[in-house]
Amino acid sequence: MSDHSLQILDHSLQGIMAAAVLLSVGCHKESDVIEIDTTRPLTSVDQPPKLMASSRERFIGSGHSGPSPSAGPMSPARYAGVMPDGWKELPGTSIRLLNYAIGPDGNGEVYVSQTRGGMLGNVERWRGQFGIANTVGEDLLEMPRVVLMGAGEGLLVEATGTYSPGMGRPAMPGHAMAGVVGVLQDGGIFTVKMTGPEALVNAERGRLLEFCQTLKPIE
Repeated sequence: MSDHSLQILDHSLQGIMAAAVLLSVGCHKESDVIEIDTTRPLTSVDQPPKLMASSRERFIGSGHSGPSPSAGPMSPARYAGVMPDGWKELPGTSIRLLNYAIGPDGNGEVYVSQTRGGMLGNVERWRGQFGIANTVGEDLLEMPRVVLMGAGEGLLVEATGTYSPGMGRPAMPGHAMAGVVGVLQDGGIFTVKMTGPEALVNAERGRLLEFCQTLKPIE
């Protein structure tokens, strides 16, 4: 089809749409107008989950814990967020896009990462660090959901006990984790993970959730 024909078709469609709108407006009587004078705060249910798709696709996907065969290399991305009072910003790494020390002694940590491996695989890995047996995929649908990046949803993953981070670091009893996992539009996994002594993590949990809401990608 030529460009001229496409332009004619485009104008025709615009004319049809405009006529349909006028017809719809003309069919309504003044008495049909309903005034709404009540308000309520928006919740995560009201906000479109820009990061994710359906619940099953978002949180379970194909059910395997490995990366999707069709998943290509992750696009480099940077993020920014409003750092809560009392947190100390640390240099980032190739894995930690944002990196913080928390607590009076700096013995807790929060970091933001972008990875692969599927939602289920990452949740199981985090739980495994606290000696929790692998979960059934359907359990993900029952986990708490929190606001992530202002308009998306993430799963809140929590655990307490002996933390075994690996990578040559010793096991740490009396620790806790509060982390948020979300799925990006390209299929990658976005995580915000807090670990530290149990009392510290409990005290900072609210600030972590507020921080997750303020996160946003930057150019």
